[in-house]
Amino acid sequence: MFAHLPSLNGLRVFEAAARHLSFKLAAKELELTPTAVSHQIRNLEAQLEIQLFIRHTRAVELTAAGQTLFDTSRQVLRQIEQTLTNLGVGDETDIHISAPHGFAALWLAQRLPYFQRRFPEVRVSVSQSDAPDTQSGHVAIVPAASPQDATLPEYFGIYASPAYLSRKHSQQTLMHVRRHTGVTQINWDSWQKEYGKFKEAQLIEFDREDQLVQACLAGQGLALTSSLLVSSLVEKGWLKSCLPDKTLPGSGYNIRLQQDSHKKRQIQQFTSWLDEQIGTDADQ
Repeated sequence: MFAHLPSLNGLRVFEAAARHLSFKLAAKELELTPTAVSHQIRNLEAQLEIQLFIRHTRAVELTAAGQTLFDTSRQVLRQIEQTLTNLGVGDETDIHISAPHGFAALWLAQRLPYFQRRFPEVRVSVSQSDAPDTQSGHVAIVPAASPQDATLPEYFGIYASPAYLSRKHSQQTLMHVRRHTGVTQINWDSWQKEYGKFKEAQLIEFDREDQLVQACLAGQGLALTSSLLVSSLVEKGWLKSCLPDKTLPGSGYNIRLQQDSHKKRQIQQFTSWLDEQIGTDADQ
């Protein structure tokens, strides 16, 4: 049935030469020599017993048969490339992650090196956004609507650096994030309504969770922040939980995939790895 079909590599070389109308440019794209491209084209013409190009001194042009074959081969090669991409085969090994600033800087950045060591062939890029979505990445980490719906659950507690805890303070410095309108407010007011006020304290507010945690690591005060985001820092001993029995529920996060990206092998590897990390955090 396919006895007269040329080799896929021959068609690939022909498609590049026909698209550029230049053996030299095709050679550059395919990382071959112009002589090798010319040889592949002549072999293809001999196999098919038709002339595909008219050779001029400094240029080539397609014959009518060459134009017909170019139109078909270009479409077929694109379909094959898309199919292989969907199957996770070939050179398309990029994964793009869209996540909130705090999650990307504190949770994901701490763990991605472990994923890269396990899957060194996969290239991961991360963008930070106040409103992450699957339009800007294969995977989007988004705030959950409620704690019950969260794939990555969290609670809010008080954390401080060992350096801050080692010093005596005439008054405590309390730090939290000033959250946007419409987002559930988890701050020192809500914590103190639940557990009582500090007698002497000053308040510092930050715009983002990663800024808050950096200040906490620098020993600037007590941070009311997400257990999920600081879990690896606590594990390393860089931060300590001050009152582990006094916490507030947080909304947590969910994972959303770009349409059909679950079919991509690299995405499957990444989401499976995420599930492992979630299980590790849940056990702590």
